[in-house]
Amino acid sequence: MTETASTVRDELLHRPGRLLTTWLRHPRAALAVRGALAASLAWFVAQFLPDPAADYPYYAPLGAVIATTTTLAGSVRESLQTVAAIGVGGAIGFLGEHLGSSSSPLTVALVVALGVLAVGLRPLGAMASWAPTAALFTLVIGGGEAFYIGVYAGLVLLGAAIGVTVNAVFPPLPLAPAQAAVADVRRELAAQLADVADALEQDDPLDAEGWEQRQHDVAPKRWLMRNRVQEADDARRGNRRARAYEHELDRLDRQAAALDRVALLVVDLTDLLSVEERAGNETLALGRALRPAAADMVRHLEAVVRSVGDSDDVEKEVRAARESLERFTAATGRARTDEPGGGTMVAASLAVTVRRCLDELISVRVADAPAGPARDAADGEPGAGRGAPDTRRDAPDPRRDAPRHTAGRA
Repeated sequence: MTETASTVRDELLHRPGRLLTTWLRHPRAALAVRGALAASLAWFVAQFLPDPAADYPYYAPLGAVIATTTTLAGSVRESLQTVAAIGVGGAIGFLGEHLGSSSSPLTVALVVALGVLAVGLRPLGAMASWAPTAALFTLVIGGGEAFYIGVYAGLVLLGAAIGVTVNAVFPPLPLAPAQAAVADVRRELAAQLADVADALEQDDPLDAEGWEQRQHDVAPKRWLMRNRVQEADDARRGNRRARAYEHELDRLDRQAAALDRVALLVVDLTDLLSVEERAGNETLALGRALRPAAADMVRHLEAVVRSVGDSDDVEKEVRAARESLERFTAATGRARTDEPGGGTMVAASLAVTVRRCLDELISVRVADAPAGPARDAADGEPGAGRGAPDTRRDAPDPRRDAPRHTAGRA
């Protein structure tokens, strides 16, 4: 077989796996399929309804689309909120019609103004924006008639019920996007630490511009990670398929919470060094005596960050990192002087920060043997990743221990 033929064969063999991975990483595709199915069913059912509902069949698929969200619990909540918002908006449109003419600009202005004010009603949640739309529809299309409000809300509710049913039959579990978001944060933090170590390995300290080029903006990836993990966590409720991935979801929660806290520490570490170990300072925080040991310590911390999620590698890397931390601490003690603070205040702060990072990262190590499906799941389907329970009973809970402050660019 020629090399070209072998390449083509390998491509064909691996293509199904690549397609599946792409599907798992993008749950929006599955969401579109569920939405299309629910909308078509709602439209079909609406054709058999008696008048006056038969005059407005398009509201049924609209409700179905609203109900097909990324989580089963979310679809129920948002469906009820939408129907409530339509009811509130319909009442506003009804009131506007009886206060003036529907063709009057002043009536339209009043109805829209009241509808926008209704958006602030907390019980309506994220779906409150339907209130001004429903108010305007009731006024202009329904002529302020009470039956229109009932038909509008009723058909949306019917479509939503069909959408919720479709979600219940094919429950979404967006686990793979959450895993990818956590991995992105892990890689970004490792890259930041690699740049810091590289800066410390230079013969001469960097200037302000050099440090600025090595500072990463972790905030967007942290925000995405928190949202993706929360979506996966919300998808558990009422989801018959979530039990199979319970251990992986718990592990992902703990890992995201730890990485979130480590991100704050890494940004603090980078900011500290960029100010204290900068060319042009009268005195350097570390200097030639401590910079090599500090670089070695940061390199080992980088290795721990990269290996989080692998029980074999992380234990080995943590041991090496702690030994490196001890060497740096010993070097700091030897470099102590008679200056205020012993001349090593920054070095001590750096050591404490690294130790806290290690404590956080070791808390999310994975048990050797998986207790659930050792594969990714996106939208409720198994994928190609690894999953295993974390047996630590005292592991941090992200909803309890997540930091409530920010620092630097994190």
